[in-house]
Amino acid sequence: MIFIILLSAVLSAALTWLVRRSAVNKNQLDIPNERSSHTQPTPRGAGVAVAIAFLVSLLFLLITDKISSRVFFTIAAPSAFVAIIGRLDDLGRLTSAKWRLVGHFLMSLAAIWLAGSLPELPITSSSFDFGLAGNLVAVIYLVWMLNLFNFMDGIDLITAVEAITICAGVSILLIIQTDSNIWLIVAVLGASIFGFSIFNLPPAKIFLGDVGSGFIGFVIAIISIIIAHEHPLIAWSLVIMLGVFVSDATVTLLRRIFAREHVYVAHRTHAYQHISKKIDSHLPVSLGVGAINIFWLFPLAWLVADGDLLPIVGLLVAYIPLIFLAVILHSGKQVAS
Repeated sequence: MIFIILLSAVLSAALTWLVRRSAVNKNQLDIPNERSSHTQPTPRGAGVAVAIAFLVSLLFLLITDKISSRVFFTIAAPSAFVAIIGRLDDLGRLTSAKWRLVGHFLMSLAAIWLAGSLPELPITSSSFDFGLAGNLVAVIYLVWMLNLFNFMDGIDLITAVEAITICAGVSILLIIQTDSNIWLIVAVLGASIFGFSIFNLPPAKIFLGDVGSGFIGFVIAIISIIIAHEHPLIAWSLVIMLGVFVSDATVTLLRRIFAREHVYVAHRTHAYQHISKKIDSHLPVSLGVGAINIFWLFPLAWLVADGDLLPIVGLLVAYIPLIFLAVILHSGKQVAS
């Protein structure tokens, strides 16, 4: 299976190169403005490469009987439509945030239906069946994860570092704690993102675009639901490892809502944007996200997966400091230069 993981990375890198060349030829560039974190016109749309590489790898896993047809279609069908919605947005052919959101909700509903609803989950020492309310929360969770990654994809390499470290951590937990092949899905997703990341090193030669950031967030969320059916503690571990993105994006969103701002209007008020602007560099911030994931969130995720820490305790220990950090770094607030 090392072959398919390597193939995912190589295919993604090759397709990213092709997408970049096509975007330059067609002048499909992200032009800097006052809300941008980059200073040079840069091609976008590399998410197409990530999506194709991942879905091809997923098909290979299906053909070789490493995953079931149900798992394949639960991930592939709705995520492909999410990628199409993102691509249309990148090309300026679907500019209505309302209709994009409708599409996101429909695909999230489809994913939860295909996954077989939200399973019973352990939170404290007991498990709870949340019924219909749980399914509604799961749909909102998928929509938020999709848009959250979109919001957080604002500086070079940050989404790649976040996703790759999460995929690596969850793959390790699945390999050690289970005999399931789900780790292969997580691994090929990480490999597909790694292939793109070579071109996203600061200064980035190409951006993911909405087609990529939304796709990655959505697929990670679907995978967490699939894992929850068989290994609920590891599903909580995955949610713990999402702590940096969830904390910054959620605090920013809430502050902008309370300030009665249009939340879909581009801005530069996330904590990571404030830091990168202050130090005038992207790479330390993106690597810092990776360091938090590896040295803070992964050990907590491991303890939860191993049953040594209750999920609710692990979530609180992981998220409270990150939320506090987002607040003191002025997530969602305009900061004077």
